[in-house]
Amino acid sequence: MRILFSTTGGTGHLIPLLPFAAACRDAGHEVRIATQRARAPVVERAGFTPAPFDDPPEAAWLAARGEIARMPMEQANARMTRDVFYGINARAALPGLLATMETWAPDVVAFEPAEPAAPLAAERYGIPSVCVTYILAATASWARPFAAVAADALRGAACLEPDPGGERIRATPSLTATPPSLDAGSDEAAPHRFRTEAATDGAPLPDWWPGNRDPLVYVTFGSVASELPPFASLFRDAIAALTPLRARLLVTTGKDFDPASLGPLPPNVHAERWVPQADVLGHAAVMVGHGGYGTTLGALAHGVPQAILPLFAIDQHFNARSVAAAGAGIALDGAPRMAFQPPGSDLLAALPGAVERLLADASFAAAAGRVAEEMAWLPPVADSVPMLEALAGARV
Repeated sequence: MRILFSTTGGTGHLIPLLPFAAACRDAGHEVRIATQRARAPVVERAGFTPAPFDDPPEAAWLAARGEIARMPMEQANARMTRDVFYGINARAALPGLLATMETWAPDVVAFEPAEPAAPLAAERYGIPSVCVTYILAATASWARPFAAVAADALRGAACLEPDPGGERIRATPSLTATPPSLDAGSDEAAPHRFRTEAATDGAPLPDWWPGNRDPLVYVTFGSVASELPPFASLFRDAIAALTPLRARLLVTTGKDFDPASLGPLPPNVHAERWVPQADVLGHAAVMVGHGGYGTTLGALAHGVPQAILPLFAIDQHFNARSVAAAGAGIALDGAPRMAFQPPGSDLLAALPGAVERLLADASFAAAAGRVAEEMAWLPPVADSVPMLEALAGARV
């Protein structure tokens, strides 16, 4: 069987697809990952064959980004969904994806929520598709009106009949690693849930804090924040806020941010570009994060409570609120702000107290542990393969 996965290729978009792609490959199927041409090398480094499609026009993307940066958070994310992911990105991707459907002829297409051209190309050629989703049901409900309008505008370019209500999007089956408790209370169709990573104790960490055995607090803001100028001072601000705590701090800045630029650090603080997340979480008492999907689920899988400072994406706010609603952390999302406006002094001032509360109140770790147990009981990701095989069989 040939299975095509499709993604924009951004780190937070690609990584959730990889366990499903690997499970298909391990089952003996031929797998390719379609992505923007500029990000094809990332797919190759992950061990898969890329099927490149065109990047969005740089001028259009820069113009959209400039306008989005001046908008309030929710308005900016609506614009990003409608005009970037479902607009300039999808229009650029569609011709290449249509060509891949014709020449490589996959049996099944698996796409991620921010790459909507693949399901349209698949529909054009009568190929079944499934969404590998890394957004919560609450985020999907919020985005659906913008996505439906924009997707319907694309359907003509794929020679498809209109679908103004977005019913085809809503009816597409989905796979996810999200535990049910984070989607509690949603009226969205339940996805097929799988366990994509097993929590481990992790490899021993270097003794970056000689003689210090205080609890370990892991501070990470994902793979994108360090590349965005408005957030350049966030690591210094977070370190300054958290240094007075009786805790060891491990800060990861991202591969494109040199920790040396932070200057001399206090004895209880150590910074690295990157450390395997599973290794850190096996030892962490608390994580301070931004609410990114992979980071958030990784901490939950290890039963680590979180203090979450959402940054620039609406899903980070939904993730933070869901973790807080589950009792597994504290959301520090504060008052509405502009799209690329970093957390203000009020939230940074509240951060140490939130971490102290997470360390002192065992109920947070207990709740995170319950979510970890819930995730551990999900079927393994290998069990998703028969579902994809059945979709291909139904086509025949």
